[in-house]
Amino acid sequence: MNLSIIQSLLKKLNVDAWFLYDFRGSNSIAWDILSIPPETHCTRRWAVIIPVIGKPIKLVHAIENFTLDCVDAKEILYSNRHEWLSELQKIVEQFPRLALEYSPNNDIPTVSKVDGGTIDILRSLGAELYSSADIVQHIQAVWSPEQMEENINGTAPKLRSIMMEAFLFIRDSIFAEKEITEYDVQQLILELFKQNDMLTDHPPIVAIGKNAASPHYGPTESHHSPIVKGDVVLIDMWATSNSPKSVFADITWMGYVGETVPERVEKLFSIIANGRDAAVTLAKDRFAAGQPVYGYELDDACRNVIEEVGYGKYFIHRTGHNITHEIHGAGANIDNFETCDRRELLPNTSFSIEPGIYIADNIGLRTEIDVVISNLGEILIPTEPIQQKVLPLLATDFIW
Repeated sequence: MNLSIIQSLLKKLNVDAWFLYDFRGSNSIAWDILSIPPETHCTRRWAVIIPVIGKPIKLVHAIENFTLDCVDAKEILYSNRHEWLSELQKIVEQFPRLALEYSPNNDIPTVSKVDGGTIDILRSLGAELYSSADIVQHIQAVWSPEQMEENINGTAPKLRSIMMEAFLFIRDSIFAEKEITEYDVQQLILELFKQNDMLTDHPPIVAIGKNAASPHYGPTESHHSPIVKGDVVLIDMWATSNSPKSVFADITWMGYVGETVPERVEKLFSIIANGRDAAVTLAKDRFAAGQPVYGYELDDACRNVIEEVGYGKYFIHRTGHNITHEIHGAGANIDNFETCDRRELLPNTSFSIEPGIYIADNIGLRTEIDVVISNLGEILIPTEPIQQKVLPLLATDFIW
């Protein structure tokens, strides 16, 4: 925990303190911020109060006073509910304006970690409550120079290379008249991750057209489809390098098992590619002009393109998500659809842009890139060149 950085952020937010509250691991953000070991025994509620000025305070139960040994703070013990409420009252009187892990109207569910009852108590004691979402983004979503270097020159290019190997595996299998399934391709990708010393939190998505119409479909050993000529194939993969705090890269590409991609498939892909590019252009223009840009705005820019040509109802998820050492990070999402993320996009952060069209029981297409914003505000796409057309996997002059 870097106290000086946190306190400077609290000052910018114009609050008196950050109220980090947890009950039995309910607030993963608090555990991460305070670097609490995951094996820590914790059965009672606790709170750490980080004031804008001065030393933090920790409020812990008398039978588990060891729970926050790793936190350098003034310790206050309580044992019953009356003492808990009494200490909370003192805290609110001293720090009436509190930031905590909640989001008004639940607009940012990823930071909604504090239960409604605790919020009721704090308000009943006179507290003014503010979301800690901006503080969390600055602390958890900003990449270090080492993470930036490793992603741009290591993880992201490797991931793109593995993507192409997966499509070549499909191509070679079809030409060899060898049976191949979605699951076979998925397992190849996992083996390539292993060979390249890369990790993922979940197996990649490999889906033929009708299966890809379900955006989070994934093949398993017992549930998968064969890949044959005439299939549209979606591959979505994400991974980190096998090193501490390595950050993810996350991409989706489309292929067609044939020599020439059908006109309808090309049309649908061009629609989502145009939406993707509109979002990137807005980000580039704003940063170049030194103007702020917010997560919800990029979602609007992308989604408007798809809606204008009549396919908006088939784009059924947000445009993108923040990326850190977690595939879905704590920073601003590219979202004005599922939620409304009004956080500003920051230098040294990354997010996906991944529009799709999903027509149930028929076809699903998605294009996905990662955008990395440098410390100078440059818009970088580590897996360039990005996909402009669906890959015709059986073309004699097949290139990517």
